[in-house]
Amino acid sequence: MRENSKNFNFAILTYFIIVIMFVALRMCSAFGFLDLFGDYSSVIFSLTVQVILLFGGSVFLFSKFKKNKIVDTLNYYGCKKISKQIIVLTIILGIVVFMLNVFVSSTFNSVIGFLGYEHSMTPLPSSYGFDALFVNLVFSALLPGVCEELVHRGMLLKSMKPLGMWKAILLSGFLFGLLHMNIEQFFYATIIGIFLGFLTVMTNSIYPAMIVHFTNNALSIYVTFSRVNNLPVGNLYESFFTVVSSNFFLGAVLCLIVIVLLGYSLYALCKKIFRLQLRDNIQQAAEQVQKSLTKQAYFLDLQNLKNGETNSTLPDPRLEIIKQLFALQPTTQEKFVPKKSSSFIMWVTFALMGIITIFTFIWGVL
Repeated sequence: MRENSKNFNFAILTYFIIVIMFVALRMCSAFGFLDLFGDYSSVIFSLTVQVILLFGGSVFLFSKFKKNKIVDTLNYYGCKKISKQIIVLTIILGIVVFMLNVFVSSTFNSVIGFLGYEHSMTPLPSSYGFDALFVNLVFSALLPGVCEELVHRGMLLKSMKPLGMWKAILLSGFLFGLLHMNIEQFFYATIIGIFLGFLTVMTNSIYPAMIVHFTNNALSIYVTFSRVNNLPVGNLYESFFTVVSSNFFLGAVLCLIVIVLLGYSLYALCKKIFRLQLRDNIQQAAEQVQKSLTKQAYFLDLQNLKNGETNSTLPDPRLEIIKQLFALQPTTQEKFVPKKSSSFIMWVTFALMGIITIFTFIWGVL
């Protein structure tokens, strides 16, 4: 319980520091202080946020507070190997999440638009080369996929688990949505954050969440690239939404059909991933038991030879495998109550990001 309390306290404090520095950096960008870097200002901003604040804060600062080695912190976050089959399935899952995300974000943006919010329309660039595509994939897909997941599905989710599994998933997902500090991104980012938290708990690894996050962002970037360069994916994207917007009834029916199909695909993929992970857990448990039994047999044989005996009795391997599997499950603990100071910092963090997000809506209305 004491270790859980320390993990929770350090995680909340680390996240608070990250948020304060992120807000300060956003203010510097808004007031033009980063313009002195010229065309590299956006690159400098992304590197600072992703690498220094998110990665550095969640890994180095948290390790410093805990007095842990970096590798121990990464293991604590859930950087555990997954099978090739799960990797392939999570890539497909990322594609499904991206398509669902398009509908969810469009619906939410329509709602806030009805309330008077004027969306910030970013025009398509006149040209979009492969060099720009590569840069955007690195800074807007790869870095967020790794760094943002280490913070939210690694540090926060793991440290909040003593509060209860679902509470940890919801809180870390809600913080993920608020960290974007943008009303247009808040809703769908929160939904994705909650789903990625569930996926991380289901697979007992942070890598599937990283893959889905990267795939979602990468597809969004590639669709823009395709639209600018008149590639098939971009043309298909624009054709579909042209049909949907041309007739309300037809558009509503098409959207409903697509959402149902995507929702079922999401369920089927998660079910398949869970079964594969369970199989891998059983295999890992069996390997651990086999190593343990082999070691026990060796020492028993030595002991028997010393005592002049020939028979040795070893535990039933099936029972040992079951014990190993139960060891993978969280044990029942007494109710965890965080320190008042940590709770205060957590709610201040919520309030700060929440106020900024609400103000982005107010500014959009005014």
